[in-house]
Amino acid sequence: MDLYGRPAEKSAINRYQLKEQHLLHRYEEPCQNYDLIGIIFVYLGNSKVKDQLINLLDLMFKSSKNASEKITTLHNDFGIDLTQEGEGDLAVMCNLGEGIYEDGLMKGKQEGWEKGRKEGRKEGKEEGRTEGKLEFALELLKDGMSLEKVAKYSKLSLSMIQELAKQNKLI
Repeated sequence: MDLYGRPAEKSAINRYQLKEQHLLHRYEEPCQNYDLIGIIFVYLGNSKVKDQLINLLDLMFKSSKNASEKITTLHNDFGIDLTQEGEGDLAVMCNLGEGIYEDGLMKGKQEGWEKGRKEGRKEGKEEGRTEGKLEFALELLKDGMSLEKVAKYSKLSLSMIQELAKQNKLI
């Protein structure tokens, strides 16, 4: 279970429906008049399953594949061919998800970096701050961020970032 009590490893699908209960006197309403809502929760676990729907949802919402890889997988594994409009919508969805992830990752790393800088200032260690910047920059490089952006966010020179990337075999 995760923090919210949801299944973490295995996928699950639960359905919830409205049900008539007679609390005062007995009058039966036809089901079609009140049972207009159905709620379905789909939990995408971390393990592979044989269920095609779960695999499709996993591809669309959890996979780290880019839009063109998802389009290819949709065609090859699920027999689904998207229209040009559908491909465009999928690209927007993938880019939006990646953007949200990268923004959150960047914010977290910047907060950690700022905290490290403040602690470094308290201790008066310039060397520690540079080392912290290099560690921060290395994490950004490992996440696939461009050299120019890493230099910008880490406040290190582009040549230092290039050297760091070469030393760690990232370019």
